[in-house]
Amino acid sequence: MKKVISEIEKTSLKFPFIKKLVRIDETKHTVKYRLVIEEDLFVQVYINIENDTVGFVLINKGQRIYGRDAVEGKWHRHTFENPFGHDFSAAGSKKVNLQEFLIEVQEMLDSENLL
Repeated sequence: MKKVISEIEKTSLKFPFIKKLVRIDETKHTVKYRLVIEEDLFVQVYINIENDTVGFVLINKGQRIYGRDAVEGKWHRHTFENPFGHDFSAAGSKKVNLQEFLIEVQEMLDSENLL
């Protein structure tokens, strides 16, 4: 778990729009972080190394506006246009790491004038 935590923290520091890292929860097999952009705008990161579950979610004012998840290694995307839907297309089911997700978030924040 230490390697996963280190990678989350190291990766997050590469993105100047992330103002604060808050570790919400940690167990033997899981970790959950909040990467704060603004008070009501943040990325939530959840990783469970035991069952290969990953959740990267962009939250604005308490609502998911974008995300990528993997359950037992099977990836899908929640698009900005339909954040409650599940996109299993080739692009939607592409495996991403935190850095790739944060690049997508940065592009979205810029294009939607959320910063």
